[in-house]
Amino acid sequence: MTNAPTDRPSLPSGWYYPTEGEAERLHAELQRELPPGHLLFGRAVETFAYRRDQDDVLFRHRDNPERFTVIHLSWIRKREINAQHPSVCFDGAFEKFFVEEEGFYGERQKS
Repeated sequence: MTNAPTDRPSLPSGWYYPTEGEAERLHAELQRELPPGHLLFGRAVETFAYRRDQDDVLFRHRDNPERFTVIHLSWIRKREINAQHPSVCFDGAFEKFFVEEEGFYGERQKS
């Protein structure tokens, strides 16, 4: 089950809202890994959700709160050398993210 606050939407199956500490740790790893030229390099994003069974993290863009990006972190704890990494698994609106995840992984989690 998701630990969703009442003001946040339900998440697709397998996704969870992070605690404050988890959000900070995931965001810090993203910042360590981002090389120049990456989609998120230099962009202000916040950790929105993550999968516990993978290294996928959903980030929300602060300058465009309707835009979300799923990044597959590599956990190398240093900057990637290729702008294609960490991998971008999704970039777009939350509803499109939700539909794609549900189509791939299963049913919506119950709150």
